[in-house]
Amino acid sequence: MILSELLSQVDEGRLRETLRALEGPRHPRAAPRALERAESLIADEFSALGIVTQRQPFQLRGASYNNVVGTLPGSDPELPWVLLGAHFDTVSSTPGADDNGSGVAVLLEVARHAVQLEPRRTVQFVGFNLEEPQDMLGTYRVGSGRFAAQARRQGHRYVGALVLEMVGYTDSTPGAQQIPPLVFKRIPDTGTFLVAVGDRRSHRLLNSFERAARRHVPELDVVTYRTRLRGWLLPLTRLSDNASFWDRGYPSLMITDTAFLRNPHYHMPSDRADTLDYGFMKRVAKAVLAAIAELAECRVQGQGGFEKAGTESAEA
Repeated sequence: MILSELLSQVDEGRLRETLRALEGPRHPRAAPRALERAESLIADEFSALGIVTQRQPFQLRGASYNNVVGTLPGSDPELPWVLLGAHFDTVSSTPGADDNGSGVAVLLEVARHAVQLEPRRTVQFVGFNLEEPQDMLGTYRVGSGRFAAQARRQGHRYVGALVLEMVGYTDSTPGAQQIPPLVFKRIPDTGTFLVAVGDRRSHRLLNSFERAARRHVPELDVVTYRTRLRGWLLPLTRLSDNASFWDRGYPSLMITDTAFLRNPHYHMPSDRADTLDYGFMKRVAKAVLAAIAELAECRVQGQGGFEKAGTESAEA
């Protein structure tokens, strides 16, 4: 399979269909059945693709929840793995289209095409549960925290974890994009770009993602940012599941449309599927698929025959 041909198969219509299927509150107390349906949607999709699928259980206050893990084995199981993840829960009062139906839609679309690759590294696709705050004390990122802690205890190594956190909203109005204070980098004031954020340990992973995106999807504007002290100098970079991996010493990126810095529907009843930019989501999915192909050192067909699609990256 020629990688450019595979990228051309990314389907905007399927992204839209997934969003419509997920739309609605998905919350452990306000909408527990919908949360379970979202979990099943992800697990059923992984299984239908032939990916080895498991529900990874964890407990919170006496109740049981599951992350959904799909594993695509690589030809060299001893190499550090690649992970692509997105959370599927919402806060209680929102349909959660951008947050984070958009991330789940891209996760599933990338998985649909990644099964056609021949990865040297094992690739995991993970739907994380209970990312959103669970109480007034700030308990959040529960599912990814349990996942990353277990991976570290079991000695798993990852070349990188890519976390999709709100990747569907754009606004081309000048001034629509807010810029956090103390970000000493020139950033457009129109909200039409994708951001990839990494910490110090993730700098090679960040460079690899940026190169893959620019090489294969030049029409997607990508802004990169490297935070310090695992994001504590800019705490908004720790608001998603990437921080669960940073805290366990794994390279990880948050891939995002910048959430509330751009999207006025964040955590609101108006975060609906019809507010999203599906052309943008398609470009994001293509960039992520290209990065996965390179990070996993997949055997893809180029002009001179089959070759390894690999990039320099960190591992832990």
